[in-house]
Amino acid sequence: MADSRDIRQAHAAARILLICPECGHENTEYAQMLQGKSTFYCTGDGCDYIFELDPNRGTSFAELCRHLYATLYSTGSHG
Repeated sequence: MADSRDIRQAHAAARILLICPECGHENTEYAQMLQGKSTFYCTGDGCDYIFELDPNRGTSFAELCRHLYATLYSTGSHG
């Protein structure tokens, strides 16, 4: 059985892919770095798009992930 320390390390090493709807640039960042942020700026050349990571201020990052999973699962997009 996995040790909780191993699980924390896996969460810290997880990468999140944010694809910019304006320029199509694939922004990747560690989940741990995004967790406390409410916005993330696209790093595409000349792009000034801002990702809203916490549009429901007060909702936790984990809760947003659960909501995303639930949405994908209900649409049949799970793998």
